[in-house]
Amino acid sequence: MGDEVAEAQRERELSKQALAAHVAALDTRVRDELDWRSRLRRDGFRYAVIGTVAVVLTVSVVVLRSRGRKKESSAATVTSLDDIAAQLDEIRQELARRRKEGGPLWQKLAVRAATTAAAAGGAAVASRAMERVAGSDEPATGTDPDHRS
Repeated sequence: MGDEVAEAQRERELSKQALAAHVAALDTRVRDELDWRSRLRRDGFRYAVIGTVAVVLTVSVVVLRSRGRKKESSAATVTSLDDIAAQLDEIRQELARRRKEGGPLWQKLAVRAATTAAAAGGAAVASRAMERVAGSDEPATGTDPDHRS
């Protein structure tokens, strides 16, 4: 009977050691899975490829959509800087009127962005028009040759 007890204790001790080894291995594996640095070292290339594909796909969709919506615009005829300023003022007044009407936050942000873009676009058109006028040494239609701003 004493041999059977000793054998059971020995088996129990071996089971404990095997279990401890399995727990240690599992602990190491879990730590490796949770450690973002080791995971990045191991799977970094895969993440880079997936990220690159996602960015390229997104940019491609945006470019293809923008090409489909592209409209032909007529060439701008510059009459005078006063006319451009009046058009910009009309755009600003229209946008201000729409801003006062209210609406969701995204709409307000879009209107503010459009206002800024209209101001920047107007400045670019005005400077381009002045460059054309200065480059051709001829006044634009409807402008006074002696009065340049």
